[in-house]
Amino acid sequence: MALAVRGILRERFYPVVQAKRFRGKINIQRPKPLHFDRAVFTELTKPWYLNPKRLKTPIELCSKPTDKIIEDVDNPYQKIIARELRERFDQSRLIAFYHRNSMNSDQQYKAYVAFIKAKMHIKTYGKKTLEMAVKDTKFEPVLDFYVSQNVMVFSPEPDIKQLLKVTKKFPQMVLLAAIFEGKFISKDEVMELHLIPNLQTAQAALVQTLNSATTTLTQQLNSHQNTLVSNLQERVKQLEEHK
Repeated sequence: MALAVRGILRERFYPVVQAKRFRGKINIQRPKPLHFDRAVFTELTKPWYLNPKRLKTPIELCSKPTDKIIEDVDNPYQKIIARELRERFDQSRLIAFYHRNSMNSDQQYKAYVAFIKAKMHIKTYGKKTLEMAVKDTKFEPVLDFYVSQNVMVFSPEPDIKQLLKVTKKFPQMVLLAAIFEGKFISKDEVMELHLIPNLQTAQAALVQTLNSATTTLTQQLNSHQNTLVSNLQERVKQLEEHK
């Protein structure tokens, strides 16, 4: 009994506490003014900056800013790339220029692989690098249509048929012009050259024509002799039959 009474006396009671804001919610749009001392301190510690336009006239404020002159920086790596590009221009017998529309990375990779399989190289260069490579050369007119999103295809052999065959697989690449055997040609001229057979086919056709002419001449020269021989053989057979 004494233990039960002692346990009841030792039991603790915890009151239920609920937080409640005094005088309702805080008005964010119209906050309560600060205390005078705090307001003075806040005003004194507020940062201030000089307006850069305070000394300018209204005309100067309305006019557009002049373009900043950016000086060219000597870039040795860009010179190396331009030198390699110049060598490609000199060594390639066929150079095609394209305007590339929107292509994702997978399509660009497929185009790269397709031209590589055709023994061609597709390259993209900046306008400044291209200008350094072809300035004061016979290839300088390339700069007129090399504006933005342009790519070039270099081929050591002038195989226009293979070039157009690969180009048809990628409609995003629009052919603009080409350099064929060191001569600038338009897109229409490229399509005309596509219909002309290559050098090996033309040589084979010429040899066939010459051989046919020689064969015809030989037959015509030997026709009388062959006729005479056949007549003599027939006469010999007739004489043998009469004996």
